[in-house]
Amino acid sequence: MDLTIVYIDDDAKMKEDAFLDDIRDDVDDIQCFEKPSDGLLFIKDHIDQNIVVILDWKFNSSSMQGTDVLNDIDSISVLVPVIVFTGATIDAVEASKMFKGHAFSCVPKDATTGDLLAAINNAYDRIQNDIRSVMEKWILKQSEEKRNKPYMRSGDKVYTLNEILASIRKQDEFGKETTRGILTLATELFTNNMREK
Repeated sequence: MDLTIVYIDDDAKMKEDAFLDDIRDDVDDIQCFEKPSDGLLFIKDHIDQNIVVILDWKFNSSSMQGTDVLNDIDSISVLVPVIVFTGATIDAVEASKMFKGHAFSCVPKDATTGDLLAAINNAYDRIQNDIRSVMEKWILKQSEEKRNKPYMRSGDKVYTLNEILASIRKQDEFGKETTRGILTLATELFTNNMREK
């Protein structure tokens, strides 16, 4: 898979987890971070890569907790799937926080490597097939010069491709409107094509 795993867990033994060895051949790269702030910085600096985050939920050595990290990832981009990987008991309140923060899935630490790999595969499929991710990839294929030129107008504002990309990643109102517009157009083109056959 053309994928970087970002594993954020304050347990120093995480780098010895057997599942890391088992999935190393299936992904491009695995980055492990004990400090959530370091993991967040890596995500920001590598946002143009396909990233799936594996996130511990309870941190002992950080002022941040899983909810905080999840919200910070969400503020960077809603397109990064986060798999919560925890040994903690998740009650209804914690589950609500997790999924309100757009967690992709939750896998207990006593799950099999196969279970975790299945969650990673599902997250990767989401990256590959989500219309927002497709739009993001298309924009990133354009030259930096082209991405910085005015590209489209919405109301009184003119947007560059980089500004459109930021809006899609954050899913602000303009990002949502653009995504809906592309999806509607794609649906119409597909429907018209099917009618012609």
